[in-house]
Amino acid sequence: MEGIFTLPYSEYEVINKMQKKLTKANGNSFYIPTSRQQKGIDFILHNLKNNQFLRFQVKSSRSYVDEPKKLKSGKIKEPKYKYNFWFNNFIEKYEEDNADYYILFGIYPIYQQNKNIKSKSVFWKSLILCFSENEIIDLLKKVKTKKEEKIDNFFGFSFNDIDDIFGTRGFKEETNLSNFLLDKKLLELKEKLK
Repeated sequence: MEGIFTLPYSEYEVINKMQKKLTKANGNSFYIPTSRQQKGIDFILHNLKNNQFLRFQVKSSRSYVDEPKKLKSGKIKEPKYKYNFWFNNFIEKYEEDNADYYILFGIYPIYQQNKNIKSKSVFWKSLILCFSENEIIDLLKKVKTKKEEKIDNFFGFSFNDIDDIFGTRGFKEETNLSNFLLDKKLLELKEKLK
């Protein structure tokens, strides 16, 4: 009987998305630890042509969807952001040089009204942000409570449009983090593999 090896969906989906852009034809392969309790990294990207490695750690969050609310006055109050993600602030558990890149991953529902079905149908999309080790540490150091300015245990991202991502929870003021979307970091990853 063959053993079964499971992979968290967050890691599977990130690798799946990256494989489409960082292809085998260009010498890229992905490796995962044989132990799910392996600390430090969740997968490795290896370029066989140049023998270069990048180590990745994936952090994931469920989505929190804010729907419009009906006020007592009868007016509809639209939320500032529809989609929200919360992550644990791991600054105190951070170990230097464990990973080259940190991925923040979340999935969120898209509701589609079908003409033939009375109820809404749902499909899921993913949000993938990619930070170098230095970038994630700089970000986590900024995550503070607003009043006491102490380390906040959580930080969050919010958006209405997948191209405009903002740091909300844990940030002194909203911070545009759209440049950290995976698609915008692919050129950097390719350069690191040369």
